Amino acid sequence: MQMTDTVVTLVVCVRRKAGLSREEFSRYYRDIHAPLILSASGFCRHLIDYVQHHAFGSDNPISGLFGASGDYDAVAGLTFASVDAMRTAFEEPDYLNIVRLDEPNFVDLENCLSFVTKPVYVKRRAEQSTS
Repeated sequence: MQMTDTVVTLVVCVRRKAGLSREEFSRYYRDIHAPLILSASGFCRHLIDYVQHHAFGSDNPISGLFGASGDYDAVAGLTFASVDAMRTAFEEPDYLNIVRLDEPNFVDLENCLSFVTKPVYVKRRAEQSTS
């Protein structure tokens, strides 16, 4: 038996904060920010998948993967079951009180680009009953 779900992905093209080298940004983004997001259980219960790519410069193919242009330092993809699930995730207290406060430490918030993909239907197998 297969079930069909609809998912949406929030794509965020990230620029590092002025003054951070690419190496400092990459280390911070990978070693501090990613684990911080994944530790926010209220946020993660709405999240299906989280992927981050380090994309240095506009000549890197990942920078233009989703039609983005510009000199971005990273691209993140956050997949949710629906737009409502995405909105709810970003209203969770652990996101607002922990993750959101961390972002200005390394992200140039005024020069990022983000967009939500159109809903995509994904087929998956129903979980088997163990009884």
